[in-house]
Parts: sequence; C-alpha cells; structure tokens
Amino acid sequence: MALSEKVVVITGATGALGRVVSRAFADAGARLALTATRSDALKALAAEIGLPDERALLYAADLSRPEEARALVDAAIARWSEVNVLLNLAGGWAKAGRLSDVTDEEWNGMLDLNLRTCLNMCRAVLPSMEERGWGRIVNIGARSAVDPGTRQAPYDVAKAGVVALTRSIAADYRRRGIAANVILPSTIDTPANRAAMGDADASRWVRPEELAAAMLFLCSEEGGSLNGAVIPVFGRV
Repeated sequence: MALSEKVVVITGATGALGRVVSRAFADAGARLALTATRSDALKALAAEIGLPDERALLYAADLSRPEEARALVDAAIARWSEVNVLLNLAGGWAKAGRLSDVTDEEWNGMLDLNLRTCLNMCRAVLPSMEERGWGRIVNIGARSAVDPGTRQAPYDVAKAGVVALTRSIAADYRRRGIAANVILPSTIDTPANRAAMGDADASRWVRPEELAAAMLFLCSEEGGSLNGAVIPVFGRV
C-alpha cells in the first residue's frame, strides 16, 4: 500500500506501538514527522527503522502544550509543504483510586497525556488538510473508553474524550475530504505489559503489527469511506 507521496505525523513514535507503526509507514514509502519527548530516542528510532534523512523529520515536543503541537506541524509544512496523515499514538495509563480519592494531579495528568495531546495535534493539522481537500486522522483510544475499568476513571474519561473528539472531527469535516477514525485496542502485547502482567496469556492480546495494519488501511485511498468509525480491536481478551 504505497504512501510515497504522503506526509505522516506520528506522535508517541518511540513507544512500543509507535516503533512498529513508524516502521510500517516507513516501509510504505511515507515521509515521516516523528515526535516524542526525547530527541535521542527519536534519533535511535530513525536509525533502527532505516529511515533516510530526506524522509525524516525528528521533533521532540510536549504536545499537551498547543504551541508546541503547532510548531511541530509548522515544521513539517515548512519541510514538505503539507501534512496528509496524523496518527495520534501518544498516551499512557495509570491506575488511580476510586473517584472520590482521585487527585487533581491524577486527573490533569491523564487528560494531558491522552486527550489534550490528541486535541492539540488535531487542531494543528486540520487547516493544512482542509486546504488540500484530503486528510486522514487515526486516533488511539482504548477499550475502556466504552467498557470502563475499576480505579482508573481519569484514564477512562480521557479515552472517552478521544472518541467524542474523533467523531466530532468526522462530522465537521466529512465534506472536506478528511476522514477521522479511532481505534480501541484492549491490552497491547508490549514488553511493559508483559512485565507488569507476567501471569497473563499474552497470546490473547493485541499485537502492535495488527494495529499498524489497520492504520495503513485507514490512511489509504480505499479507507477513505470509513469516517467517524469507532473500531474495536480487542484480540481474544
């Protein structure tokens, strides 16, 4: 599935899922604007996946800050004149107490990491996509957005917000050539999850490669008819 003419922004690129997705889109020929919080990790990723300099923009940023999200997109546009695809993979999970025990810091941390990063990046890329009449946005939610877990209300609420945000974009921009969809994975098979849940059967979890394949399709010409979809990828859990 060729994406050789497309500029793809990938947030959370150096995470376990981000590395697999970055490799998949690099192999598809895309020009990649990769972002995470550490420059050294981004350089290591580009070397790991063999991404040539002419197809790479490495940009360390705190995407919970709208000005840094805009600066990233501006840098991609300055380099390649456009942004075609946004993959919002940045996020993270943290356990909390029952609702009355959750602190403001816990709420703000989960909202910043999972929702505000996504919001800021979507707002930053939409003008370029609308100007060209073509765009794809794929956000990563979580199963708990529709099936909340215990003692993790900040995470559940943040991921539910990602779903609502995605569907709002789909409704607002459906006649502008822009498709926005959200994938809801259950537990992803990553080294961190294996270490944290050593007794679990990881063969039942979602493989990062499966999520990367879904994203490739959603970002293709053929995937353009899917818009506002909330896609469950639950593995066999």
